[in-house]
Amino acid sequence: MNLKKSVAIVSFGTLLEWAEFTFFAYMADYLSRLFFSSDDVTFTRLKIYGVFAASYIMRPVGAIVFGHIGDKYGRRIPMIASLLLMAFATCGIGILPTYDSIGSVSSLLLIILRMIQGIAVGGEFNGATVLLTEYDKKSPFLAGSWTSFAASAGMALGSLAATVVSYFNNDFLWRIPFLLSAVIAVAAIYLRKDMEETDDFRTAKENNELFDVPIAAAWKHNKAGLVCTAAFSIFVSVFVYTGNIYYRTMAVSIGGLPVEQAATAITIGIMLDTILIPVFACLADKFDGYKLCFIGLFLALIFSPLIMSMAIRGNFAYAILGQLIYGVLDALVSATAFTILLRQFKTGAKYSGSSLAWSVSTAIFGGTALMTNEFLVGRLNLLNGPGIYMSLSALVCLVAVGYVCLTSSQS
Repeated sequence: MNLKKSVAIVSFGTLLEWAEFTFFAYMADYLSRLFFSSDDVTFTRLKIYGVFAASYIMRPVGAIVFGHIGDKYGRRIPMIASLLLMAFATCGIGILPTYDSIGSVSSLLLIILRMIQGIAVGGEFNGATVLLTEYDKKSPFLAGSWTSFAASAGMALGSLAATVVSYFNNDFLWRIPFLLSAVIAVAAIYLRKDMEETDDFRTAKENNELFDVPIAAAWKHNKAGLVCTAAFSIFVSVFVYTGNIYYRTMAVSIGGLPVEQAATAITIGIMLDTILIPVFACLADKFDGYKLCFIGLFLALIFSPLIMSMAIRGNFAYAILGQLIYGVLDALVSATAFTILLRQFKTGAKYSGSSLAWSVSTAIFGGTALMTNEFLVGRLNLLNGPGIYMSLSALVCLVAVGYVCLTSSQS
């Protein structure tokens, strides 16, 4: 299988997973009314954000299981299994009865299905990046950017679907993206079955460079990689789920924008992000990917409060402007992050180490990002809280990754 076909097949599966995964977040307000009962709008929203967080709690489980398989038996097997699991859970949500039909049982089933999705994403995201970077040695940053591109494109698709649904008041329409994603995922699984194993894994296996317990090996040999991965995960989790997904909530609930205008604004932002990721990755391969990454982190540190201030102005043009800034800054980091962090791992511990560190960090900061922001804004009335939270995540990442890169260059 040639490189272009491999990139397309792997990226397409990641795109589908993230389209559905984030469609749920974009539809949080709407879904909260379908699966929970409460007169307190803020409390009801917190419940659905709790369901969102539950899926993240399970991501480390997926990282451990699929990462172990990927490092011991090959990258191909978990790429198929994780997508199959996601298709099952996605279809389940698409046919799930609402609270009005079966009461609190619907809430419980929704939580279970989201947790299954969390396991699937925990095994898919970093694994896809490992696979692609091991396929392509000529353009390392471009290879490492494809899963970020696919995830961003999936978010754009999820946002577009949420925008379409928001224009219609229909009790069935919200189910279509879930059901359609499940059907297409089955097709992607069929295409992935013909993927070839990477040369890096074959070589490591032939040279007896694999480990009995890959995650233990990552802790022993690749602590810098674990720190670097966790730091990038903190930034991406907080920056994306605050600067794009929660941005929509603030634009509507605080800025007073119509739902469809807020949805359109964030769709524009994520589409710009998607377009720029491979562009910046090509620039990183041509010039210096490390400097490009640090520029993105520094600008995110400075401009995050400005981004979130655009959401509450109650002006459609300002809402779009905030998302345009978001798209550029996220693309700068997303285009370079995975290539940088994966260079810190040995082949035999790369899948497990990067997946677990990313998933644990994302479970803590990504899974709670919406609840944290809702608490800052809805309970403490700190309208500048989300922007400051984004800046702090950029600072943590800038310091941690800078330290790792500096010490690794001196060793």
